[in-house]
Amino acid sequence: MRIGIDFGTTNSSVAHYDGEKLHPVQLDPPNENPRVLPSLIWIDRDYETRLGTQAAVEYLARETGRRIVWSRREIGAVEMIVAGAGSSPIHYWHDVHIVTDINANGRLLQSVKTALRDPRYEGTMIFDRYYTIDELIAIILQAMKARAESEFEETCDSVVLGRPVRFSDDPDVSLRAEEILFRAARFAGFTDITFQMEPIAAAHLYHRQASRRQLALVFDFGGGTLDLTVVEVGGKQSPRVIATRGVLVGGDDLDRRVMTSLLHHFGAGAKVDGGADFPPEYLDQLHTWQTMPDLSRPEPLSKIRHYQKTSTKPGAMRALETLVTQNVGFSLFREIERTKKALTHNLMARLDFEHEHIRIRERILRRDFEELIAPELSQVRTDILRVLEDAEARPEQIEVVLRTGGTSLVPAYVSMLQEIFGSDRVQEMDPLTSVGGGMAVVAYEGSGKPHRYAYRYDNPLSRVIATSGRQYEPVIWRTRMRSYTDRDYEIMNLPLALSGLWGIRPADLDYESEADKLLRFKLERPSKVYVVYQAKANQLPNWLRGFKREESLQVDIETPGGLYPFLVYSRDFPAGSFAIGGARAKGYVGVVFLNYLVAFRPH
Repeated sequence: MRIGIDFGTTNSSVAHYDGEKLHPVQLDPPNENPRVLPSLIWIDRDYETRLGTQAAVEYLARETGRRIVWSRREIGAVEMIVAGAGSSPIHYWHDVHIVTDINANGRLLQSVKTALRDPRYEGTMIFDRYYTIDELIAIILQAMKARAESEFEETCDSVVLGRPVRFSDDPDVSLRAEEILFRAARFAGFTDITFQMEPIAAAHLYHRQASRRQLALVFDFGGGTLDLTVVEVGGKQSPRVIATRGVLVGGDDLDRRVMTSLLHHFGAGAKVDGGADFPPEYLDQLHTWQTMPDLSRPEPLSKIRHYQKTSTKPGAMRALETLVTQNVGFSLFREIERTKKALTHNLMARLDFEHEHIRIRERILRRDFEELIAPELSQVRTDILRVLEDAEARPEQIEVVLRTGGTSLVPAYVSMLQEIFGSDRVQEMDPLTSVGGGMAVVAYEGSGKPHRYAYRYDNPLSRVIATSGRQYEPVIWRTRMRSYTDRDYEIMNLPLALSGLWGIRPADLDYESEADKLLRFKLERPSKVYVVYQAKANQLPNWLRGFKREESLQVDIETPGGLYPFLVYSRDFPAGSFAIGGARAKGYVGVVFLNYLVAFRPH
């Protein structure tokens, strides 16, 4: 069965279309809308997960009001290279420590999709485990797949997955983000994976009910991005996309504007130490609830306590200490979100929040909220006019404007669309499930687009043989998986560049091999071959010296003796049969007591 998934910044949905009727899946029974799964992940100390409403409930029950306790912990080692007295540099290994909250019961992750915009973000440590971003997304996709299969009583291996028009201003970052989504869907168990842009999927859903041809503007405004698409829909012809534009603004940005208006409760405008301005970098940390706890680290917290004695707003400094030390930021942002929604139907809403020293009682008028979000309103208006210009269309030529996404409900944006296009032409689609429904229609039609680099994750191997006679086997590499066929050691840290690639899991007992030809394999396609070799060798074996060191990549394997670092080397191979030597083959000097791993990226 083919299904469509809208993996959203704030909410996610999944549906199946049978050619006549749309079948949304019930994902989150406790939620106000059970067909929508809030894109929240809770991971506790036992690495058990909760999603959606249950994730929020767990966090609020087990973390809110809890004191944060920071402690320094070793997480591994990195190679350091410095200039030596002679011509050769000096290499040594430096232990890496992090400061972590040892009192935490679990970790809540929100807006994981937004992290796809950051080309430097690869994943996060949660207690003692490292999660790559593709694995975090896979947790949500796998649950959605399982619930669809349970509801339809049928295997769902084929999916059309939504993506915004752009993740970033940089096309390479957008392509990388889609590749991460592809891997996540693969980890979740999907075997046939295609993509469609989210506003185009919504257009396909509307197209099914439009009897005549129309020129439409899809206004898809979610928690992370706004997508604008001018498209011909309706009638017997397929939808025809004329122009599309992605705007990097979303509902989360509006929440941050409201939070900015509340900063006077936490020290904005205060003078400290006899007249100096309160440090603006402290206020910057308050724009998202995820970064607030950083101010509870020893150095900033000691200053906040000092300012309680020396500032012009000691009460605000006490409120700031409560905010950053007792994990109430998520609760505050939920109240901000509730207030924003209340302003959809009311001209005034109360924002009341109390916890220990925090006393917020604000009366927010809709017009005040619209003044706060004026920069976002201006940006959206500009991009609406730009997408019309791209389509060579005038506002009066647009016959229907299709609003979807939770942020499209904000009255200021509704009024803007009605002003530009006329109120009779602005229609509301289901704000939370129409994109998922559109993906299901696209899945039925078979009009999803394959990922450009999907071939990188095909298996290029047709033969794997170890001359030692021990077991070597093809695998798909990911974190926290078994690294050897004969040991229970696990990969604890895997660079995103290797995540999801096919490779060879070796026998560790071959680490002593001095054979020139230990591992034989056949490649059906030209590929980049990665060898993950233990880091503490002073000299590489001769067969490995033709490989290039991937300077930014390191793999860590956990054994009973500790966490050991491995360096990564690569070389391009044509199709054909090859053999590589043992870890202690001729030329090797130093300390190697674990066997190497191998990965392949087809060209």
